[in-house]
Amino acid sequence: MNLTESEKRLAYQIESTDQIGTLHELALMNRYTRKPEIKEATESLLAKLRSLSADECMAVVRDIQKNYRLPDKPRTIGEQLAEARQQSGAEKLTGHDIMGLERFAPDTRHMIVFDVLSSDSPVGWKGERMRLFLTEQGYQKSLDNQDKGHIKIKNHARVMGGHLHYDRKDMVL
Repeated sequence: MNLTESEKRLAYQIESTDQIGTLHELALMNRYTRKPEIKEATESLLAKLRSLSADECMAVVRDIQKNYRLPDKPRTIGEQLAEARQQSGAEKLTGHDIMGLERFAPDTRHMIVFDVLSSDSPVGWKGERMRLFLTEQGYQKSLDNQDKGHIKIKNHARVMGGHLHYDRKDMVL
């Protein structure tokens, strides 16, 4: 698929991990931008990605996020985050974004990163690695699901006022 430089910059910054989320993210960007060049690029990229299957759409986005290089310094926060993720080689997690609003909710007490081991898991798809910000009750349910073999918690941090306090320093993902 041939994308313009502006379309590549937009795809490079996408945080969503599925087609519906990707299209929604682009549609919101299109709706709230005041720059005509960004509005034009989002409309064009939306049209191109809508014509693809879910797998094809995400293959295009993943390829750009892995291989695209910005022609100059990152201009936006999204570009800076995408560049840092690309340089670190960190895998993109499904679930909650690291800076998602869930992290800052007053009742959020835990952040977990886990692998989904079973098709019977109440969240995620088998084989996915996910991040969730949880209340105390949500964390207890996650521990129960780990005991049942549905998930395997790989990393845990206590959350206080949006700040993450990891259990072990070597476990920071």
